[in-house]
Amino acid sequence: MKKRRKLFTTGLVAASIIAPTSIYANNETTENIKIELEKRSVVLGNESKIRVSFKEKFDAETITVNYLCYDQELSTNLKYNSQTQSYEGTIKFNIDPEYLNVWKINNIVINDNQNKQVLNTDELEKLGLKLDDYNITQEYIVSNMAQMRTYMQKTSAPVVELSGDSAYDNAVKISKEGWKTTTDKVVIINGDIVADGITATPLASTYDAPILIVKKDSVPATIKEEIKRLSPKEIVIVGGENSVNSQVANELKSINSASVNRIWGQSRYETSLEIAKVIDSNHDVNKVYMANGFQGDIDALSIAAKAGEDKQPVILTEKYKVPTNSYNWLKSEALKDVYFIGGPNTLATDVIDQMADIVSKPPSGSVYYNRVYGADRHETNAKVMAKFYPQSELESVIVARSDELTDALVAGPLAAKFNSPILITSPNYLSDYHTDNLEKKSANKVYQIGKAFKDGIISDIAYKLSIHNVGGKTVVIDPGHGGTDPGTSSKEKIYTLDTSLAATEYLRANGVNVVLTRETDKTLSLSERTSMANAINPDLLVSVHFNSYNGVAKGTEIYYKYADRNGGTSKTLATNILNSILSEFSFTNRGIKTRTTDSGKDYYHMIRETKAPAVIVESAFIDNPQDDALVNTVEKRNHLGTQIGKGIEKTLK
Repeated sequence: MKKRRKLFTTGLVAASIIAPTSIYANNETTENIKIELEKRSVVLGNESKIRVSFKEKFDAETITVNYLCYDQELSTNLKYNSQTQSYEGTIKFNIDPEYLNVWKINNIVINDNQNKQVLNTDELEKLGLKLDDYNITQEYIVSNMAQMRTYMQKTSAPVVELSGDSAYDNAVKISKEGWKTTTDKVVIINGDIVADGITATPLASTYDAPILIVKKDSVPATIKEEIKRLSPKEIVIVGGENSVNSQVANELKSINSASVNRIWGQSRYETSLEIAKVIDSNHDVNKVYMANGFQGDIDALSIAAKAGEDKQPVILTEKYKVPTNSYNWLKSEALKDVYFIGGPNTLATDVIDQMADIVSKPPSGSVYYNRVYGADRHETNAKVMAKFYPQSELESVIVARSDELTDALVAGPLAAKFNSPILITSPNYLSDYHTDNLEKKSANKVYQIGKAFKDGIISDIAYKLSIHNVGGKTVVIDPGHGGTDPGTSSKEKIYTLDTSLAATEYLRANGVNVVLTRETDKTLSLSERTSMANAINPDLLVSVHFNSYNGVAKGTEIYYKYADRNGGTSKTLATNILNSILSEFSFTNRGIKTRTTDSGKDYYHMIRETKAPAVIVESAFIDNPQDDALVNTVEKRNHLGTQIGKGIEKTLK
């Protein structure tokens, strides 16, 4: 499933949600709750009728439906209609959201004077309501390329940058975001030697504590100030004196007189084991995550947030063998599950064999199904995100660089606190391995850790993760002509817009993102249209036109890219649209065609200059009375647009 840039569209929600013509018909329902919406796609200033019915009868004259878009609320009071036995009213979209641009039901208030009730999202879902079915997208209209930046911001997930001038400053920013006031404990690691700290996240999560970083022999001033602010009762150092020496331990103790304790082992394997034992002393350890202690640092960090969320340890192991002390302890723990993060090059099957003797009946059926890895650190991270965060909507995603591990390490407890994955990527490019997750998931917020990222990387992630952009493929529909350019006659620009809006409505109702190059009668140059299309990077472009010649010529013809003359997406698209139109309209079949210049390039600008597969639909000859009679009303053009939409939909499958 792909998610790409989508702009303004119009139309009513599919009939399965509501039949607009019968919105006030008798509505006695056998469902616990039923919501009917007139529109699922609106713009600022629009209104949409809404009706809510309950199986249970309430002694309330009104109810209030509260929608939420990020942190902005939109409230609507509905009055009881005894004839329809439902609450009815109108949502007025008079708020311009700053982010996401999707209104989601937050709660419904039953305004009963004797027994006022607030039905939150959990309670509404228990009543059988599928909340996503009632999301309302508020489109931001883009009329030129200059508005694209504003559009991108408004339709993206909000970005919170947690960064400073150094890794120590980044750690403080993270701490302040997750721990607004004081905390009982703080976990300290060496920011330059991450080996001891890579298993610290589930420990910090067990304590509900942030991870702060120090140098081996000193505590940076910014870290001291943060410890003062947090005022912990205990400071826990992870690592031996080769990582954080006794001088630093004493310095930490002097900051606010907190007790200072140390968790460490003679090796990184032993340190991970000692951390696991401390976690187990706080609550039962029944699951572990395993990674290679020397070649699997990044693997351990990829799983750290999930381990922290579960408050279950990450155990570091050798490639061919679980260290003896670790194995003996794990054997005594009555484990129910184990996961292996890393491929055969870092974790041999021998390790899985050993753990199979300990964990005989995991939920997956066999520990041999529990290995997660990829071709490199980015694919491993992407697969961890896909497997352990299967939900389509996330509270947040935390983005850290993959070439330097300290930021990801320190961000672990924050990610665990928010039940959020850490996405690691190069600061110079967004790895293609993350494409699938970004296209299938949405997030209400994106956290950027550090300043190192190249321009565009974080904004691209935030855009792709926005619930506004969830959907199927993306199609640009171009209503030909408009404004001062009437087309072949004064009618063509009207006909193309009506037809395009109907095609848009059909596609949006069937899960396809649609971008219109124009949604009103305005003038747009051909270069403006193709520039917008190429910026959006759609799967397909369809330019809708009507023909005119001598009053005698008639029929439908569709032009496609010359490069696809022997087979290709634009030829398939042209064929599907033509067949769909002719299945419902008695136009003459003029076929699918290409047209080139003398130099062999595509003749038509919209086909030649659009990078995506593109076609021009010449729907009918409107100077021919027979053809025009088939499209001379809005209803007929709506039908034509629906058939074009069906042809597009078939091509996308």
